Amino acid sequence: MNEAFTPTPWWKASWFWATVTLLAGAVIAYQIVSSAPKPKRVKPEVQTRLVDVVSLAEETSRPMWTTGGVVSAADAVSLMPQVSGRVEWVNPQAVPGAQLKQGAVLARLELADFRLQVTQAQAALTQAKADLAVEQGQGKLAQEEYAIAASQLTEDERALVLRKPQLAAAEAAVAVAEASLRQARLDLARSEVRMPFAGRISSRSVSVGSYASASTVMFELVGTEKVWIEVAVPRTFLNWIDNEGTAQISMPGWQSVSREARVLNILPAVADSDRQARVVLELSEPLQAGVPPVLVNDFVDVVLPGREITSAVIESRMLNDDGSVWVVNDNKLYRRQPQIIFQGREKIWLGTGFERGDELLMNRIDSATSGTPVRVRRAENGQ
Repeated sequence: MNEAFTPTPWWKASWFWATVTLLAGAVIAYQIVSSAPKPKRVKPEVQTRLVDVVSLAEETSRPMWTTGGVVSAADAVSLMPQVSGRVEWVNPQAVPGAQLKQGAVLARLELADFRLQVTQAQAALTQAKADLAVEQGQGKLAQEEYAIAASQLTEDERALVLRKPQLAAAEAAVAVAEASLRQARLDLARSEVRMPFAGRISSRSVSVGSYASASTVMFELVGTEKVWIEVAVPRTFLNWIDNEGTAQISMPGWQSVSREARVLNILPAVADSDRQARVVLELSEPLQAGVPPVLVNDFVDVVLPGREITSAVIESRMLNDDGSVWVVNDNKLYRRQPQIIFQGREKIWLGTGFERGDELLMNRIDSATSGTPVRVRRAENGQ
């Protein structure tokens, strides 16, 4: 038997409760959104940039110019004999690289011929003096004869009677003989080849038995009392060189040791290659013991001294391309166009063009404009 169908009450139906749940959620969401605080529009705060500055106080400093140069010998000579002859002796110490004093004998030519020339010259002088004495005696006799017949002779005849031409010839012969003797003795002395100055022997090209003439190079010598160093200097620094100061000479292998050289001269012409001026330095005792040696043809690093300048000094990176610098005054940026006294590779010496209260900006700021406000942080050292 079939049971009768009984409908479910609406308050028990699932669709009813689903609808109630959705409505309750919507009411709660509305209450949350409507009760939340609303954001307020706030004007953004302008942040002033923090910059580093240093003071622009004047200081007395000396610009330096770093360059390099080649060492050349102040004294160098190809030594040749002044007389000709066969070499009979060479100083055993006269070898390449040897250090010898001025006047030291390097080699000696055979002396026999030179001594013979001295003997001959002495004999010729003795003969000339004897002839002069005879002529002087004959002149005295002629003087006595002239007193008897003086009134009957002309002036030329009287000179002949008194034998004046013969006496003059005899005196001239003595003078020639004396000069020949001096020359022979000088050639004898020149048979010894000596050091013309203190220095070292670069090379030797003779040995015992060699024949040497006045065109024979026997030794190549280099002086060791001083050397010269030629360096290139730009024209901008030329007028600032301190001629009374000392340049510092160094080389990479000296381990921070340096030597001093004095400014000798400025050459009268610039170089064709780089149009720079040339300055010659002089270094004394290049091979002095206890300090690094300086050899001929060395390439050395040189720091040239400049004259003292009293001005504000900044690093080269602080200078803009147009020659201006940025400063801070009363917490604002300003561009100044100062006078450039001297511009080196790392530092620049500035003159007029600043105002009271200016401090140098240390930072690089892109798109900076004059009058921009900044916050200042000064260097700890107060510079």
